[in-house]
Amino acid sequence: MNLKSYNMKTRVLPIFALAALAACSGNVNNNNESTAPADSTMTEVSAGDNSADLLKEAIAVWEKDEWIQGNSDEGKVNRPNQYAYCDLDGDGSDEILLREWLKDSNITGYFALFANGKDGLQLVGLTYQTAQIGGMTLYKNGFVKLDSGNESGTYGQNDYLKIENSSVVRSFIATYGEDEDGNNLDNFYKKEAGQERQTISSDEFSSAIAGCDNDNAYPLDGFDWKPVE
Repeated sequence: MNLKSYNMKTRVLPIFALAALAACSGNVNNNNESTAPADSTMTEVSAGDNSADLLKEAIAVWEKDEWIQGNSDEGKVNRPNQYAYCDLDGDGSDEILLREWLKDSNITGYFALFANGKDGLQLVGLTYQTAQIGGMTLYKNGFVKLDSGNESGTYGQNDYLKIENSSVVRSFIATYGEDEDGNNLDNFYKKEAGQERQTISSDEFSSAIAGCDNDNAYPLDGFDWKPVE
């Protein structure tokens, strides 16, 4: 398995189901817009009464995010200009997708995924899809992959978050790198929501994320994107 997925760069807030293709209004093919990860913090806002309320709350979380504000021009926050819904885990409750669509370049810039479970709206990840390292990939099996690393390739991390009932219930993590002598320092972990992570073998990791490959990834452009008013 090639864990060193240095596709694009991002900053992500991972939180702690088989996704039906039809539920996401898009065809499955290779998704080369792959996100960078982070700690295991969870950002929550209270759930609204309908999808319009939830969408407004999701946009508000995006705009208040320190990382977004720190990377915006003074006085002008990078806002999402498109949104879409997708039931990634097949539980009948849609996740919310937001993105900054860069029309001139015809690509996705900033990208965010929100889940809406029993505890309210939760920010799963907020990434920048056009940099060289990192990115977020959504899979048909209910997994979300967050990537990060440095440009030299000496450090990286892949977080595979499993969504069930509109919440992240567990994650499988691969960290990789080299010491000063070039020795391999790869490690693999499993983390259940609310628990400490546990070390697992590379075979256990590979088995857990079976089906998380480009052929089973949702292309971002395949979603039914609508303009943010």
